[in-house]
Formats: sequence, structure tokens, C-alpha cells
Amino acid sequence: MIENSARLPQQLRTAIAALVASGAQVVPEPEAKEILRSSGIAVPPGGAHADPSVAANGLAGDLVLKAVSPTLVHKSDAGGVRVGIAREDLATEAAAMTAALAAHGHRIDRFLVEAKADPGHEVIVGAVRTPGVGWVVMVGLGGIFVELFADVSFGVAPLTASDVTSMLSELKGTALLSGARGGIRADLDALVSLVLRLGGEGGLLSALPPEVVEVDLNPVIVDSERAVAVDARLVLATGSEAERTAGERAVHGAFGRLFRPRRIAVLGASASGANIANRYIADLRRAGFSGTVIPIHPTAEQIEGLPAQRSLQEVAEPVDYAYVALPAKKVADALTADPGKVAFAQIISSGFGEVAEGIELERDLVRRMEAQGTRVIGPNCLGMHSSAARVSFIPDPPLTAGGVAVVSQSGGLSVDILRLGAARGIAFHSVTSIGNSSDVDAAELVEFMLDDPDVGLVGMYLESIAAARAILDLLARRGSGKPVVLLAGGRTAAGSRAATSHTGALAGNHRLWPAVCRQAGIALTDSLEEFLDVLLAFATVRLDGPPPATRDAVLFGNGGGASVLATDALARHGFSVPALPEPTVERIQSLGLPPGNGLENPIDTPAGTLAVGGGTIAGDLLSIVLESAPPAILITHLNVGIIQRNLAERHGDVTGTIIRSIAAAHARTGAATQQYLVLKGDGRPDMDQAVADYTLQAQRLGLPVFRSVDEAGRVARSLIEFQERRAALVCTATA
Repeated sequence: MIENSARLPQQLRTAIAALVASGAQVVPEPEAKEILRSSGIAVPPGGAHADPSVAANGLAGDLVLKAVSPTLVHKSDAGGVRVGIAREDLATEAAAMTAALAAHGHRIDRFLVEAKADPGHEVIVGAVRTPGVGWVVMVGLGGIFVELFADVSFGVAPLTASDVTSMLSELKGTALLSGARGGIRADLDALVSLVLRLGGEGGLLSALPPEVVEVDLNPVIVDSERAVAVDARLVLATGSEAERTAGERAVHGAFGRLFRPRRIAVLGASASGANIANRYIADLRRAGFSGTVIPIHPTAEQIEGLPAQRSLQEVAEPVDYAYVALPAKKVADALTADPGKVAFAQIISSGFGEVAEGIELERDLVRRMEAQGTRVIGPNCLGMHSSAARVSFIPDPPLTAGGVAVVSQSGGLSVDILRLGAARGIAFHSVTSIGNSSDVDAAELVEFMLDDPDVGLVGMYLESIAAARAILDLLARRGSGKPVVLLAGGRTAAGSRAATSHTGALAGNHRLWPAVCRQAGIALTDSLEEFLDVLLAFATVRLDGPPPATRDAVLFGNGGGASVLATDALARHGFSVPALPEPTVERIQSLGLPPGNGLENPIDTPAGTLAVGGGTIAGDLLSIVLESAPPAILITHLNVGIIQRNLAERHGDVTGTIIRSIAAAHARTGAATQQYLVLKGDGRPDMDQAVADYTLQAQRLGLPVFRSVDEAGRVARSLIEFQERRAALVCTATA
């Protein structure tokens, strides 16, 4: 917490309330500056008065004259600011300003006169209240950098010093603050302190009343000694309601019964036909669910060959999981039971909070279920897949149990994640579709997953930035030694809104998602394919040790041109491909390889070299690299089509031998290097099948397989960033 936590003086609170009542759009700058000053944020010395000479009492040197008017929002654009004025010229300049503004319909109430700030870097610092998220803080370089290039970075309050430093490092022009090209070296500590006094723990934002919705300090002048807010705008929202502060929500029990149910009730199956609930029962039986399935029907004796009960109330034993496929208006009554009878109810039905006429229906459902101790999954969702329990929302589900747990706000995407992920070799612990999240939400499920020893990593598909904020609060409160991977929907600039301040105009969801993920230590992905790739790598690659000291990469494979393109791809993800040390190259040469190899890095080996030892030469060569010059990552890229066509007939299964030998080399050397495999076919169906078979073989040996070096590099970057975040958290905890 920053020293002297902000407490807004009562007279300033009263003044803001009066401004809101009058319909004002902004807090006048003199009062805005006083609010900043009360929070320890430096502003230029000055005063406000109808007579600019009185306002200038105690000031010397060059002055700044500003008009204060209830109708003047953007002073500079309207001619309401004059800079570099001598004290004796104040009256003349004020008269000219008054006449000019009057011609445009503005009436000046008073003048703000301040000392002109010393030269320095112009920086913009701001904040905007965002529904479901709270205060979002922005920093950026001022002037044309924000006007033309939008060179800004965002973070979610409350910020830490580390958060602010990371935000500044993201700016494209950040080198200018360090004195590039002979410029002023900015006092970055002073800038970080200013941002923390605004948006840190106990900062000004936490003290502002809910009617203040945007803060714009533009510019903040940062020189070699201090950071000063020379202009300030606090934007008001008339009649805004007090924003609910994000805090810890109550967790109503564990989720063990959800993911390991022994008794499932199904509501909505037909006695005479086949609907989605009937298919759910049939799918449970085909999947080998070993528990009890209880159809609920008001009149039927049997459904799908199973004895039915007329209501949940008539079921003798407690129900772990109720699957509900009924019209929305019937759901609450059908789920009514004695307290403790039903642990979880998953409602596939739509017609609730996602449509206007169903909002109150959803609220009533949650109230009634809370009273009887039933947690609601959904409504408007597909529900839960649990590999170990052999329960799923799709027919013929992949049931190889693993450590990957996914929570999704989209039902359709949940199906894709499960099907395509299994095809990529991912073994799932669970995939949970939560739909409207009327009761059980993503943060609650993620917290359970972080504590579940059967879960090794957590994936999420979220469309709500508010849900992401809840995850941020969760991870800030308790941390996580497990990777958390996010695929976010709605990440476009269309989320930006027209706003009175620069900050409000720039604070779209496309900027907030990366900010939340950076602060929470979440790996953010841009597509379903990348999401699955990152999940696969986290599930396959061992990340026990510290992060690598470098971002060096070694490339090994057949194809010179492919290696050049691969080097470029890795550079885009922050990796270098340095030449191997001479002693390492000499050891490789001592293996007696056929001619035509490039051994410095990338290591290019033609088909004839790969055939040595039937493919075992790959393991021998890479053992030398891993023993003598272990890089951060090692990527083997193989053109399977070329190897099969040229080598298979004489040398057997060279590709399979290469895969086994490089996996053995990694295990034998014990190197911390992350090892990846890229397999390419030639477009023929039989070769595509061969690549698929080799992919599964490699992944069983702990080698994640990708379609391109670019994909492998992107994923490797995510894994190393996770290691770095984890190491930073350990350092913070032990400091």
C-alpha cells in the first residue's frame, strides 16, 4: 500500500456532489488539481480567481493562463490556454481570451494561473471505470504518440510497482524516457510513484465517489527529477450508481460431486420419442457411466429402459448432478426439492438471462435454488464433461483422463475444444460449459481446479471482461503454481467507446484483455488453434526448473530453406538462433557424418545423414548439443514426406527412429531445454496419416508436435513467460 492512502476531503466530496446535481460534465480544473494534490500527486503551483493577477499571487517567471468555464471541456482546442505569459501581461491576455471564447458561446467564471512546468517528456496517465472490471489505468507517451499512434498500455487497479513498470516497458517509445538520442533522462521512479498514487493500493481511485468515471492527466511532465500533472480532467457521469467493488465471493461447497457424480437425474426426457435428454441418457450408458441414472417424468414408468421418478422430491437418495432440458418457465418448479437433495443442476435450456424477458426468470431460479442448497450451472449451457467419471455432453466422447481442465462461456466452442483437443493428443480432466453463469462462475471453478491435485493446468474461454477481472482478483489473492491459459472472445477495437477523455476513448476491450492477463500471469492466446497448442505444450513439456537465462534456440532438421524461414519465425517470438560454439561443432563432426551438412545452427542435415544408424544419428547429434551448449528451446523439424520417399525402403522407419532417439537424448542428458517437434507431410492422404501417427507417438514420449516452427515458437514463448512469472512470484514471496 502506498504511504498516506488517499482520503478525499469532505469539502471536495461536497463540491463533486454539487457539480453532479448541476449537470456538469467535468470537475473544474482548480478543484481537480486540489483533489490530486490531496493524494500526493504533484501539480504546478498556482491559484484560481476571477482576476488573473490575484490568481498569480506568489508566482514568478513564465506563467500559464487557463480559462475555467462550465461549458469549456477541451480548453486547448477552444483557445482557453495561453503558455509562457509574463505576469504583467496577464490582464491583457485574459481580456483577449475572454473575448475569443465569448464569440464561441463560452462564459469564463475565473482563471487558473500556474507556474510553467520545466521541460520534460509528455506522458499521459489516466483511468476509466469499466463495468464489471472497475478502474482501468492507462499510461502512454503524450503528444503525437497518443494522438496518432495510440502508444499506450493498460492495467487494472489496484496496481503494483511491478505492474506499472511492465506497462511502461510495453510502450513503443519507452526508449525516449531513458534519454535516447540525447534527450532528457526521465525520473521513472517519480512516474511510477505518480501512477501508484493514482491507481495503486489505497490510491486516489479508491477514494473517488462513483460519479467520477474518468480521470485524465494529460500531460504529465516527467523530467530528470520529478513527474508533475500539468493538466487534469475528472469526468462525471450524472446519476451513476455506486459501483459494486470486487471482492471475495462466497464459495458454497466443493465441486467434487460435480466432476465425480454417482447419481445423475435427467429432467426433460420423453417417454414416447427421442429428444436431447433421451440422447444424454443413451450417451451416458454408452460411455460406461457406472453410477445411477434417474429419469424424472411426471407420468412415465420407464424412460430409455430405466425406472423413472415423478419428481426430484420422490428420489430417495441425494442427487449429485441434475441435467435439465425443459422449457425455461418449468425449470424452477421441476428442480424444487428438499434442502440438500440436489447438489448441482445443469440447465441446458435457453430463455433466461440472455434474453430480456428471461432476466427475472433467471433471478427467481437462482434465489430458489440457493434456498435449497442447489448450485446452478448455466442456464443456456451444455454442461460438464468429466473423463474420469465417464460423463459428457457429446456422444462418443474422448475419455482418456488427463490433467487439462477447461472452463468455457460458449457451449459450441466447448465441443470444438473437446473434439479438436483430443485429436491433438490432449487428455482432459474436464471441460465445463457455464453459459449465463447465473450462479457458478468461471472464477469459482478455476479456484477449485487450482486446488485439485488431478488438474495440472487450466484453460478458459471467456467473453466477459468482468469474468476475467474476477479471475485476476482470484490469482492476486492466492497465486497459482499451475499454468492458466485464456482464449478471449470480443477482443476488437469495437469495444472502445466515445468518451470525454483520451483514456476513455482508448480503453477498449482489445486493450483490457492483455492488461488483465499480464497482471494475472495468464497466457493469452489469439485463436482456438493456438489455445489448443499451448494447452498441449503445457501438458507435455516439463517445467520443473527455473526459466532459461537466454532465449537461444537450436534448429535441427532436413531443409536449408525451411531452416532460414524457421529462424525468421523464431525471431518474431523473441528467440535468437546463435552459432554453436566451435568445440560443440567439432564434437558433432567427429561423428563421421556424410558430406553436405550445415552444423553451426541451424543444423541442416540431408536425408543421407538422417539415414545413419537408421535415424539414431539424430539422438547422437542432439545429445552433444544438449550436453555442451543447451539452449532454451530445441526444435526438430522433419519433412516426413522426403524421409519416407527416400529412406524407408532401404533404412526402415527412419522417422520413428529419429523421434525415439531425440526423446531418449533429452531424457539421457537431463537438460532443462524445452524440446519441440515439427512434422510436415507432402499433401498426400497416406502421408497425412503417417504424420498423424508419428504425432501421437511423439507426444506419448513427451514431445509436443506442431505444424510449423512459427507455431512452436509462439507456444515456447508462452511457456517461458510462465516460468518467468512463476519465478518472479517466488522471489516476491521470499523477499
